Amino acid sequence: MLTRVRSRFRGVATVEFYVVALFALLPLLLGTLQVGLLLIANHVVDYASFAAVRVGSVANGDPDAIRSEFARAMVPLFVSSNEPLTRENVVTRVIGAYARASVDVGLHARFTTLAPGPAAQRDFSIEREGQRVIPNDSLNYRSTAVRDANLLKVEIVYCHPLLVPFARELMIGTLRTIDNDPWHQYCYSSGRVPIRSVGVTPMQSDFRVRGG
Repeated sequence: MLTRVRSRFRGVATVEFYVVALFALLPLLLGTLQVGLLLIANHVVDYASFAAVRVGSVANGDPDAIRSEFARAMVPLFVSSNEPLTRENVVTRVIGAYARASVDVGLHARFTTLAPGPAAQRDFSIEREGQRVIPNDSLNYRSTAVRDANLLKVEIVYCHPLLVPFARELMIGTLRTIDNDPWHQYCYSSGRVPIRSVGVTPMQSDFRVRGG
């Protein structure tokens, strides 16, 4: 009789252990999965920002060119996994992914040109072919300040969607209470978190002053 009672309690303890393990480990596993996905996205965003400013450096710092190249480099995050890539469908699927990336970047990415800043654009720009530009030619014969003004630096903040249940709600709920940045709050309200990246490269063409 005593043996039966002990066996019954042993079975109850086993069930309790699995229940506790489930509720303790499941959030940890989900959180780890979401962090892993964020690390992958962060790597893609970093590369996309580098590619974007590189294109901007040869396109007179054109914001549209920077945005377009950023969207193009973000395509890997938007290729669906419903079916494998083949020779027959690769072009169609990549074009579709680029279209989705362009729309998403238009809604959920913020671009800020940090350099050359307004002061550099005002102080070192010259009139050339009817437009105000910071010259990129003959830099060896120009002042150090002009050479420094030929550095393109763009901050990109992309709102990346969170996909893992429970981890998504926990992360967003925690971040939105400690982060008061208006753009970041927009990200959180959309079920996303901000990923910030800064691309820096020397200009390879005249930087065109917008509005000047």
